[in-house]
Amino acid sequence: MGKVRRWLCLVILGLFFFMIIVDGSIVTIAIPVLAQAFHVGTAQANLIIGVYLIVISALLLPFGQLGNRFGRIRLFQFGMIVFLLGSWFSGSARSLSIILLARGIQAVGASMVMANSYAIVTDMFPPNELGRAFGVESVFISMGALAGPGLGGLLLHYWGWPYIFWCNLPVGILCVSVAWWLFEQQPPRPVTGRFDWEGMLVLLVMATAFYTMSSVMMTHPWLASGLFGIFLLALGYFWRHEQRVTLPLLDVTLLKQPNLRLPTLAAFFSFIAAYFFTLLAPIYLQLVVGLPSQIVGGILMGAPIIAVFANPLAGVLTDRFSRIHVMTVGMGILIIAGIGLLTLNGAHEPWAVLGWSGLSAIGTALFSTANNTFIMGSASAEQRGMVGAVTSLVREFGLVLGTVLVSLNFYGKLSLTAGRPIVNAINVPKGPLLAAQSLTYALALLLLLIAMRYIKRLERR
Repeated sequence: MGKVRRWLCLVILGLFFFMIIVDGSIVTIAIPVLAQAFHVGTAQANLIIGVYLIVISALLLPFGQLGNRFGRIRLFQFGMIVFLLGSWFSGSARSLSIILLARGIQAVGASMVMANSYAIVTDMFPPNELGRAFGVESVFISMGALAGPGLGGLLLHYWGWPYIFWCNLPVGILCVSVAWWLFEQQPPRPVTGRFDWEGMLVLLVMATAFYTMSSVMMTHPWLASGLFGIFLLALGYFWRHEQRVTLPLLDVTLLKQPNLRLPTLAAFFSFIAAYFFTLLAPIYLQLVVGLPSQIVGGILMGAPIIAVFANPLAGVLTDRFSRIHVMTVGMGILIIAGIGLLTLNGAHEPWAVLGWSGLSAIGTALFSTANNTFIMGSASAEQRGMVGAVTSLVREFGLVLGTVLVSLNFYGKLSLTAGRPIVNAINVPKGPLLAAQSLTYALALLLLLIAMRYIKRLERR
């Protein structure tokens, strides 16, 4: 494949990743509107988000394996079509049950794309360009995070909720048309053994239990404890099952290889910590600093804007210098930013939040680009589908677990201070809010230090 052609292929991959990222944040904003449209409560409407996350988490590993069996590019192209069909049916739905089914279809397509994109990039690009390729792909992810809330608000205000799904169609149809001409089909790799349907079912149980636990843990702690127990039992069964089957969804021996295990664990802990600021910053800026929501939205766009420029630079540095050293520098910057977030006290705003979140965006760009490049570059051609799917799964699971830990620590501290259960930060005095915030950011800093420990172990090898 020629140089121009493979970079155009990367743009198609990035555009579809952009749509998948945008789709998640747009729906979050639209939950009150969707609840009103379908005449249900917001708790039921939240299932529109839940179904999407559960199906993606359960199907990433299966589609990583199926990409090896039938061809990654073929599965990616089919996933684009499935995602667009799900988008059309989601916007056309007139009942909650129909939109849940449509969102499930959308998630199936999204998981096909996500499970195979990292492997496709690694297949297309030579090792000396791989860092820049992942850096460019990260730009589209950052742009998705930046565009989602604003685009969702505009579509809801001027066009109505169906268009938060239908907005995928023009760009998506263009991507599908160009991809069919641009991508060069790869022959399927010879695979022996039956597909692991039992493993996929266990993954679905795990994803359902964990997401439901995260949704009810503040209001129904005993139910959440039971669901967490189910998750752990299913995880243990899945681990043993995958060691027995001929063609596992997850080859556990891969995680015994230090070049794959250590950077994957570092990425996992960094993904958990990454979501702390996302959840705490709006509370801090509105309830402690006292800024209006529109100003807060503008401030929170600062980090994604910086990331758009930082990711390509991180790609160049990753290709030019040691990937482990770039990872180390990126994680060091994240740790400095984590210490800075601990000092937030309502003064010097919005400059303090802009400065520390911007520094965090730079650290994330350096660490993530080098980490993805190192992991995918260490995998053999036969392993890339599974390793790429694991990388995407680690990201999804880390973000959900980050949500759980933020809620437990932040609202747990508020409840302990008040002497009664607190599940809403509104009307809580500034002192307890800052104390709970500091405790939660301290946990994030601890997670980043653990991630650095894994990088240092990798460096010593």
